[in-house]
Amino acid sequence: MATLSQETHAPTWRRSSYSSVQGNCVEVVNRRPCEVVVRDSKQRACAVLRFTDREWTHLLVALVGRRN
Repeated sequence: MATLSQETHAPTWRRSSYSSVQGNCVEVVNRRPCEVVVRDSKQRACAVLRFTDREWTHLLVALVGRRN
């Protein structure tokens, strides 16, 4: 399996709409079908978190529920 840095084309990362002016945020990219990858925007070369689409949906639902 190729790592993100070994792939021939760079993924298109999206920054969180809740990012702060200091740059405290996460970036997300949809990878192969059914995979979402998350990284720290300040530490781009460090480890990433990988989620299936289902795991990602459950995480977002849980986070939105905590805001209410």
